Amino acid sequence: MGFEKVKQILNKLAEEHVVFLKKVEKLEERLENQFSNEVLDEVMDFIKKDVAEHARIEEEDLDQALQEAGITDFDIEALNFGHRTLDEIAEHLEYLINLYKKGEREYRGRDIKKEIIKTAKEFFSTLKDHFTEEEDFFFPDILKYDIERFE
Repeated sequence: MGFEKVKQILNKLAEEHVVFLKKVEKLEERLENQFSNEVLDEVMDFIKKDVAEHARIEEEDLDQALQEAGITDFDIEALNFGHRTLDEIAEHLEYLINLYKKGEREYRGRDIKKEIIKTAKEFFSTLKDHFTEEEDFFFPDILKYDIERFE
């Protein structure tokens, strides 16, 4: 199968980017206009399930497909670095949400709802930037390996 598997994974990931960005828009709008525990749960569910599985595919499945295709010099860690940043923001967001659900209404002297919304938007913005970086730089760099085989 070789490089075809790599291309299939990249296509799937790029398609998910489009779906996820639409979901992010809806979640941001709901956070702003319908702030509730239910919406907070939806946000964390999206991060912990959808985004986490997407990252797993990039870190594990894509890396394995690259190895199987004989591409051993692509720096998968450069791709994974963005995931660690997202993980840190998600951890802080979850911490704030847990405080809110325990009844806290302030965080470090500021309205906790505003802090939750700000942190969620930071996560979503970082996610968008990460997707752009992947599609504009990392994915094309990977696809060059297929072209280079025929030069």
